[in-house]
Amino acid sequence: MVKRIITKIGDVFCVEFNNQYKRYFQYIVNDMEMLNSSVIRVFKTHYPMEHKPVCDEIVEDEVEFYAHTVLRVGIVNNAWYKVGKSNNIGEDEYMGVLFGISQNCIVHSPTEIEWVDPAENWYVGHINEPRVRIGRLTEKYQHVERDSVMPYIEIINRMRYGYYTFKV
Repeated sequence: MVKRIITKIGDVFCVEFNNQYKRYFQYIVNDMEMLNSSVIRVFKTHYPMEHKPVCDEIVEDEVEFYAHTVLRVGIVNNAWYKVGKSNNIGEDEYMGVLFGISQNCIVHSPTEIEWVDPAENWYVGHINEPRVRIGRLTEKYQHVERDSVMPYIEIINRMRYGYYTFKV
């Protein structure tokens, strides 16, 4: 029998790195514009392995990045585990987070596709808002978060290295 996995907004998760340190993230909202995926906020602090988490303290930490992911896959693959919950989900901050992605084509209709330079074809948007084409990514948008549903291994890689490791 398959164990049912229940996640709720506010849940705090732990990722352990090579038995050296641990880091935490929190599930904060679902983004209907990005396949109804879970949006997480990952906190900056690296904690010692013996750290006993207090969720309301963890969520007061500075946020390193936000990302879309599928929580269940990370749980099933033992990439992370739930340590508790906090009602503080940082709503004032996350509503301002801008996600963006570049694409190498513009789809005018199912039969009309225009191939373009992806550097000139950026789409940006906030959580639960449609993405808007802005063309070139100007300085105003230099701090966009990657607008893709990230596999659990890429979430871990960004937590470990500070950047995603996959090639587009």
